[in-house]
Amino acid sequence: MKPTPEHTPAPEGRPVDAPAPVNPSVAYEAEDVSVGAVERAGVILVIVILASLAVVGGTLYLYTRQQPAGTPEIAAGLRARGRELPPAPRMQGIPGDTLAPPEQQRQFQAAAAAELNGYGWVDAQHNVAHIPIGEAMKMLTTQGLPQPAASGGAPKNAAPAAARGKKGQ
Repeated sequence: MKPTPEHTPAPEGRPVDAPAPVNPSVAYEAEDVSVGAVERAGVILVIVILASLAVVGGTLYLYTRQQPAGTPEIAAGLRARGRELPPAPRMQGIPGDTLAPPEQQRQFQAAAAAELNGYGWVDAQHNVAHIPIGEAMKMLTTQGLPQPAASGGAPKNAAPAAARGKKGQ
């Protein structure tokens, strides 16, 4: 039974007894879209996707179960050698990493603070040392930066590298 304007439910905001709007120039054309063809295309697409997943999953399963390629002595050597740690620096959390990342961070910050706030040699053979950063900043504000000499010799107010707080370059 085709709904008539009298039997069509009214949308919200319109009185029930009001006639439904009818526009004869706007209608559904059954020839435009074939619902069956869209459904078949969807089913075929799902089947192709599932088949692809099965092929990829099967290939992955087979390759992960396969023994290493190459001569038997190479394959035996790979199995006998075990897991070696890569050279430092290593990524955190790999097998063989003994310190937790927070502890590694604390150690790194302590080493950096010790270098920034302490005395030490940068290059003892060439008498290049570092001084605490606070002391170096005080010296820089009172003495200023050294000015290069015009003739290419030593800077005008050049002090030894240890006193300037400069690191070797």
